[in-house]
Amino acid sequence: MTLFLKRYFKLFLLAYIIVLLTKILFAFYLKENYTTYNISTILGAIFAGYKFDFATSAFIALLGNFFDFNKRFYAIASSFFLTSLFLLQISDILYFKEAGRHIGYEVLDALVDAKSLVMTAITQDGILTIAALIISVILFIVFYKIFSHCQKEKINKYYIAKQLFLILLTIFFIRGMFQHIPLNPWQSNILGDAKLAPLVLNGTYNTVFALGSKSKKLTMEKIQKPSKGEITQSFEELYSDSNATSNFPLPLIKNKPNIVLFFSESWSAHYMKPYGYQAETTPNYDALLKQSLHPIVMIANGHRTTEGIFAVTASMQNPLGRSVAKTNLQYNHFTSIINELNKIGYNSIFFQGTAKETSGTGSLAQQMGFKKSYGKRDVKKRIFEENDWGIHDFDLYNFAMKKLEQTDKPFVIGINGATTHNDKLPKGIKVIHFTDTSFNIRLNVLHFADAALGDFVKRVQKKYPNTIFVLFADHCGGGLSGTLENYEIPFAIYAPQYIKAKKLDHVMSQRDIAPTLYDMIIGSYKKDRLPFSGKSIFSDKRFFADYYRSGILGWIENKKIVEINLQNSTYNCYVMKNFQKVPTQCTQEYEKLKKHALSFTYTSQKLLFEDKTNDFSRYRYK
Repeated sequence: MTLFLKRYFKLFLLAYIIVLLTKILFAFYLKENYTTYNISTILGAIFAGYKFDFATSAFIALLGNFFDFNKRFYAIASSFFLTSLFLLQISDILYFKEAGRHIGYEVLDALVDAKSLVMTAITQDGILTIAALIISVILFIVFYKIFSHCQKEKINKYYIAKQLFLILLTIFFIRGMFQHIPLNPWQSNILGDAKLAPLVLNGTYNTVFALGSKSKKLTMEKIQKPSKGEITQSFEELYSDSNATSNFPLPLIKNKPNIVLFFSESWSAHYMKPYGYQAETTPNYDALLKQSLHPIVMIANGHRTTEGIFAVTASMQNPLGRSVAKTNLQYNHFTSIINELNKIGYNSIFFQGTAKETSGTGSLAQQMGFKKSYGKRDVKKRIFEENDWGIHDFDLYNFAMKKLEQTDKPFVIGINGATTHNDKLPKGIKVIHFTDTSFNIRLNVLHFADAALGDFVKRVQKKYPNTIFVLFADHCGGGLSGTLENYEIPFAIYAPQYIKAKKLDHVMSQRDIAPTLYDMIIGSYKKDRLPFSGKSIFSDKRFFADYYRSGILGWIENKKIVEINLQNSTYNCYVMKNFQKVPTQCTQEYEKLKKHALSFTYTSQKLLFEDKTNDFSRYRYK
């Protein structure tokens, strides 16, 4: 083998070893996701991703060999690329723990929030983060010593031909070697088990693939296409109550009340007493819940703030496992409840405790109808120091109160705090004992955010008594195993002067918020044929919710759950008990739920990607 090939494959081999070892660490660190699998199955899944791992290794090898004309440059560049590969793989573990998916296009947000990301990693996963940083320094030194002994490539008449050969060799690996179609992340479902797919794929490949596709349009996830008859029948069954009317004239409230929408950051129902947690972590919310109209629980439609904003305001599914924010889809034509409120004279403002640029949140909020948007840099007067992501909720709420004094009524505001975006309490705040584990600090942060929420509700109520409060979370926090638990969030409508407290015996979706608000304040969303995919508490009887995680589509209807592997359409069946899913036998009724899920999801995704979401009315109204 000639010198240039030896150099290439030395880099290739070292990169492959790094990917392999970090994938094993991935499985170990996130072991709660794989408790039902034995070691041989897990290792089998890791090695089954050899095509993705080879592609990543070849890419790193090629980058290093571009500097082979200079011995010192080559040693520095190769060491840098290998160390960066290691750090990106570790970052992917931390991201997956929080979001339940490999890092991809989101890596671009790291340029905006680099400091926040590093500090959060140190705070929440300090041992792994610090160890990774130390190891990365050691790796760079070791690699530099290894590569400093390599000979440089002579620049002669064969030099360009050699480089072209290495490029072609790299393309061979990146394409998936001998397979007949180019390699793509969706092929990580090769084992037919969506839970194992993340072990097959590696985060670096997914990131490079996403960045390489950035200039292209976001593409629709592969979903088995139901027949036209199945779609028609499913929509008729799902929306059989579309002609049902409310027991009272709509809108429910005639005098245009002010509206406060709490997009509470990362509030997981799993850690709140009304939803089964043993400790009272959110006493203020719990007290408001008893005086509110609320379901059993709500299901979030994503795992990022922008995904929550879209589902709530547009009442549509997000692109599966993605957000419309910062993509070509953001500028599609959507019907938003915020725009509908603007039309009848509301003044709309969005407040967030982080920077407005974080993940494109501020931009998307305005795209969905909020006329003004404020972030942490707009808040000059503060009581508490910032956490790693932004200002604490008390300071954000104080700022919001000041802005409301300058705002014409009625108003609709959305608030997304930053206290629970991090695991840090401000100085001087007493720590309460909830649990003996290290998780105690996160529960204390939730408790502190709840105190701010309770105080804000009281202040707004006193100054603006004609106000309704819609309390929910943008999405769940990280650290939860399983699927369903990662999407269960709180929800309550607190408006004692207008609505009686009642617990409804069904599970709701974030998509149900928009039609509920429309019925409550504007008119009948059915009569006006709004293209919302959700249902209204006030005029609908049948509800359903969905979630998507790592290739698994979850569907809830009448406390029955199906989870469908979209790669091969196999599915598992459950009943919902005490906010958890309990396995049960798959009967004919569950087969019907599967058809509902696939018909609804295929249609919703198709309309979303074709910029035809306003045509949803044709499917749900007859």
